[in-house]
Amino acid sequence: MAQLVLLNSCPPQYVLLRRVRISKPSIWVRKPTTVSSPSFSTSAPLSYASFCCSCSATSSVEPDLSSSAKIFVKGLPHSTSEGRLMKVFSEFGEVNLVQLPIDEKSGKSLGFAFIWFVKEESAQLAVQEMNGKFFDGRFIYVTIAKPGSLKNLKTTTAYKF
Repeated sequence: MAQLVLLNSCPPQYVLLRRVRISKPSIWVRKPTTVSSPSFSTSAPLSYASFCCSCSATSSVEPDLSSSAKIFVKGLPHSTSEGRLMKVFSEFGEVNLVQLPIDEKSGKSLGFAFIWFVKEESAQLAVQEMNGKFFDGRFIYVTIAKPGSLKNLKTTTAYKF
């Protein structure tokens, strides 16, 4: 079952509906703590949520998620939030989308994320500036994401003998 969530931080002409999957009641989406981040709320439990907003007048409603403007970040603390990543990486250019996979049992980050930028140059600048840097108490690894890397993250079931 899925539920539509309204992302209401953009002007009315750019309001975007995103479909999210409902899962176990152990995980609840919280409003991001940073003021500058897009926010949403729901009363239904969610196993994974991502937010996306493009508020410039020249942007279309559907963000361009080309792989050349997507970066992969690993080594993140489990306490990292999408809002925090959005705030930090927005310093290098406009961010389209942040995906931070969450452990369904603990509700904490898995320690890595994908971030889509509007421009490829912004993604390259973020890699140059943030790779190997100290971020929230840990050294992080930042690189341009490989095509299809998000598809390979699906969990597999254990082989039964």
